[in-house]
Amino acid sequence: MALSVDTAVLFYPRGGSAQVVRYLLHELNALGHTTRLHAGSLGKSGDYSHAATFYQGLNLHPFDYNAAHTAWKRGDNPQLCDHPFHPSYEDRGTCPDPLFTAVPQQAADHLTRTWTRHLSEHRSSDPDVLHLHHLSHLQTSAATAYRHTPRVTTLHGTELKIIQGMRQRLSLARRTGHSPSDLAHLLHSSNPRREAEASRLARAASLSDADTAVLTSTAWEKWAHSGYWLQRLHRAARQAGQLAAVSEHDQALASRLLHLREEIPVVPNGVDTHTFRPLNLDHTTRLQHLRRWLVDEPRGWAPGGAAGSIRYTDADLKRLHTPDGSLRPLLLWVGRFLDFKRVPVLLQAFASARTRLTPPPALLMWGGYPGEYEGDHPADLAEKLGIADDVYFIGWRGHDELPLGLDCADLMVAPAVNEPFGMVYLEAQACGTPPITTSTGGPARLITSQGPRADGWLVPPDDPAALADTVTGALTDRTERRRRALNARAHVESTYSWARTAQHYLALYASALRH
Repeated sequence: MALSVDTAVLFYPRGGSAQVVRYLLHELNALGHTTRLHAGSLGKSGDYSHAATFYQGLNLHPFDYNAAHTAWKRGDNPQLCDHPFHPSYEDRGTCPDPLFTAVPQQAADHLTRTWTRHLSEHRSSDPDVLHLHHLSHLQTSAATAYRHTPRVTTLHGTELKIIQGMRQRLSLARRTGHSPSDLAHLLHSSNPRREAEASRLARAASLSDADTAVLTSTAWEKWAHSGYWLQRLHRAARQAGQLAAVSEHDQALASRLLHLREEIPVVPNGVDTHTFRPLNLDHTTRLQHLRRWLVDEPRGWAPGGAAGSIRYTDADLKRLHTPDGSLRPLLLWVGRFLDFKRVPVLLQAFASARTRLTPPPALLMWGGYPGEYEGDHPADLAEKLGIADDVYFIGWRGHDELPLGLDCADLMVAPAVNEPFGMVYLEAQACGTPPITTSTGGPARLITSQGPRADGWLVPPDDPAALADTVTGALTDRTERRRRALNARAHVESTYSWARTAQHYLALYASALRH
């Protein structure tokens, strides 16, 4: 039976969940189902963040964030505009999308009302099911706009990380005898005595060194409304309909954090194995792509700078060559500059590994959404570690170009901790570029690191020395790299595809319709 499926995602395109939405809806359309998409949008036509550009070919009804972004730039509150800007699950620094926990109830209610109006005005007339992505105020809006429509909600993991962060900070605040809003005043980032005040509170509450570190490092003004948002997200879970997780790791985490009575199904993301495939690029072709990304169309960015503010020259490209004219081994990192991606661990490990290998490898940094980074900017860290000449910032590029990036590399290295799923690791495997990551989160179940079916490497989390050892060993043993590359491609082809993912969701839709 052909279904009418409406889908809603709060955010403008910039992360893995947007890729899931795009691939899944195209697959559903190809199977003869009718789809309609509500999604955030930012920028102009041609920008990757522009929904009509990113979701080309889909029946899209965008929620435009441009006016709110302009309001933010002139100093107004972007969460109180007519089309308010969405909050974020990550602390992105100075930006129009603050942490959810920095948004007070008045603004949260306004966000809910505007999305309720948008969904009500642009919904299909008689959809069979509504598919929501992420847990947010969107579930509350949908409960009104799609009151009698069965609902399915995919948890992508980032919402679980912020719930975990809220619970940790609420517990810590209680132990100090204060609320998060009290700590936002006492330990405000602008308070020159915040460290002394945090030490006083920690001693009075007999906090451990680890808890004291969290108390001191937290920008409490950004977590002031944790109690309110924890209640809101629990309410959203009750309004979500059929929940699904993208990995077993998130399945267990959701059960614990959301107090679920029943185990929720796992629907892993898929891989476009036609686009992501081994291309066996020769030296000249790889160099042509590298020149385009680094010299002709640079998109790397320095702290406070726009895309393209990090630029490279022919002399910089020359450093990628060995004395005999061949390319040095190339490591590729892919992602956003977020804390759980552990870019500092990567850079420390790379600094060590490059001294052990002849020729030394180069590191390509693919991604980093412009203006978004947690902690120190990776370019600053590379300078501090003395490896800036060997680290190349490619910047944020379209997902359609990623297969070329992966095919240009000898290894993908991304030591994220508790990555919710890790679709990019599967995409690397599909390209025959075996990944190195940590034995945590989704990748711990996606990647086989030992035995005849090994298709990548797993290392302990937050261990630069172990990561450096693994990188060194993998680059030294070409035969083993080739074996794991062949296993990786076979693994993805046999287990992951968007056709399989679509069938899993169709089964969930059928279950939601029955209940």
